[in-house]
Amino acid sequence: MKFKLYIIIAYFLVLCEIDAFSQYVQFSQFYAAPTALAPSFTGMTTKSRINAIYRDQWAKLKGVFVTYALGYDFHVSKINSGFGVLLINDEAGQGNLRRTEFGVLYSWYGLLDNTYKIYFRPGVEFKLTQRSVDIQKLIFPSHIKPDGTLIENPVYPQPADINKLNVDATASVLFYSPVFWIGLTIDHLFRPSDGFYDPTYKVPLKYSFYGGYKWKMSKRSRGSSSAEDWFFVSYHYRLMALSDQLDIGGYWEHDPFVLGVWVRGMPYLNIDKSKGVDAVIFLAGYKILNFKIGYSYDLPVNTLLTTAGGTHEISLTYTFAPLLRGKKRYAPIPCPKL
Repeated sequence: MKFKLYIIIAYFLVLCEIDAFSQYVQFSQFYAAPTALAPSFTGMTTKSRINAIYRDQWAKLKGVFVTYALGYDFHVSKINSGFGVLLINDEAGQGNLRRTEFGVLYSWYGLLDNTYKIYFRPGVEFKLTQRSVDIQKLIFPSHIKPDGTLIENPVYPQPADINKLNVDATASVLFYSPVFWIGLTIDHLFRPSDGFYDPTYKVPLKYSFYGGYKWKMSKRSRGSSSAEDWFFVSYHYRLMALSDQLDIGGYWEHDPFVLGVWVRGMPYLNIDKSKGVDAVIFLAGYKILNFKIGYSYDLPVNTLLTTAGGTHEISLTYTFAPLLRGKKRYAPIPCPKL
C-alpha cells in the first residue's frame, strides 16, 4: 500500500509539472534569494553580494525534489542601478525532470516622495531556460497492475522533444520606504513553448505579489552596544493559471539573529476554496562577519504532504566591498535578512 501511494504521489506531481503548469520553483527563504523573487531586488545593498540557496523538498518521497539557486549582484550608486546574474536549477522526481535558468538582471530606483522617503524600483531579467526529462525513468498508470506491481517491458509514450530550450523574461516593480515594501513580479513574459507532448502549449504568466511592514520593538539606549529589536510582517501570493498559493508570516530580528514563522496556504483565500493550510514554516538565521546563514523547515500539515515528508532549506549570503563606489545616497529596502 505504501508503494502504491508513493507511485500515485510521484505520478501526480510529475504529470502536473509536465503538462499543466510547468515546474514551479519556490523558496521558503525567498528574501535569502531576493533576485529569484524579483529583479527589482538586484543591487539592493550598498555592497556586492553572492547568494546561494538549496532546497530539498518532500524528503520521504522516492526520487529527487531539489532546487538550488546561485546569484551575484552589485549596486552602482552613480546611476541608481543594480546589476546581477542568476542561475536556478530544479530537479523533480525519478524521471530527472529538470529545469535550468540562467538570467541577467537590472534594476533602477528613483525617489517618489521626499517627505516619507518612498522609492520606486523597477527591474527586469532576461534568461535562457532549458527543460529536459528522462521518459524511461517515469512510471505511467498503464505500467501498474491491479495488484500494485509493475508490468515488465512497459511501453513509454515518446514526446516530440525531451530537451526544450527557450528565451524568457521577467519584470517587476517595487515601492518601498524605510518601514514598508510592496511589489509585483510577472514571469514568463515571452510565453515560451514548454510542453513535451503538446508543441502548442505556452507557459502561463506567473504573478507574484509580496510586501511587508517592519517596526522597532525596542530602542537602543544611548551608549549601549546592545542590538535593536525589529519585527516584520510579510506576505507572498503567487498566481499561475488556475493554481495559486498564499504565504503569510513574520520575522523577529535581533542582530545577529533572525527567527521567523510562516503559514503556507490560507483556507478560503485561495482559488480552490477547499484548500487548507499546507505547511507551517520555521526559519532561523545567524550573521557571522560578512556571512549570513539561514535554515528553514517546512512542516507539512496536509495529510498527503505529511506522507511525502517535510522540506529542508539552507541559504548562505556573502557580502563584500562594492566594485564601484559613488557619492549618491543609497535607498535601502527594509526587507528581513531571510
